[in-house]
Amino acid sequence: MKKSTDPKKTASSSAAGVSAKRLGTRKVPKEQRMEQILEVAGAVFSKHGFHSTSMEEIAEGAGVTKPLLYRYFGSKDALYLATITQVGNHLMSGLSLLMANPNATERLKFIMLSFLTFVERHREGWSVLYNEALTSVGPVGEKVTFFRNSFIEAAARTIEEMKGARKAGDPANSAVGIQAMAMASVMVGAVEAGARWWIQHPEIPIRDMQVLIEKMLVPGLAD
Repeated sequence: MKKSTDPKKTASSSAAGVSAKRLGTRKVPKEQRMEQILEVAGAVFSKHGFHSTSMEEIAEGAGVTKPLLYRYFGSKDALYLATITQVGNHLMSGLSLLMANPNATERLKFIMLSFLTFVERHREGWSVLYNEALTSVGPVGEKVTFFRNSFIEAAARTIEEMKGARKAGDPANSAVGIQAMAMASVMVGAVEAGARWWIQHPEIPIRDMQVLIEKMLVPGLAD
């Protein structure tokens, strides 16, 4: 008598096989495979958190073996740091281009928009990065702090220029600079909180969220 098969198990096994074939083949360059693994790791870490995530789950989701995962990254801590670094690099990639805009008010709006655009494209990665900004110490905390401070410093420099206290390329004025850093820290914190809320309400278009944040923050920052 022919045994019946469970369609769900069959589909699951088939999907796992396709995933393994896609990532496990020797034809996939190591760098590309590592990028794919980091994307999967970001999704799993975002869903379960660092401590509840297993290397087995990441390996299975990426379609690779656990020994290969350890060969590439060495440990779960190192994989987590690599995931955070990849997410942060995506976030930082356009910042230098934004800073070349000579219109400070327009630039500040673009900094906020770039933040929201990143969240829209990398929701799971953003969740990992944001959670670590609140809780992490050590190498991961240092990496997250570096990315966050880079945005704060860019916003502070822009706020100084908006207030006419500094022109593009000029050195910072210490008194005004301290005030601008404080305002920039508040701004980045508000945008982060807004992005955190927006993740739970994906039906809201990015343009509407951008306008809401601009109306709330830009007038006060420009005064």
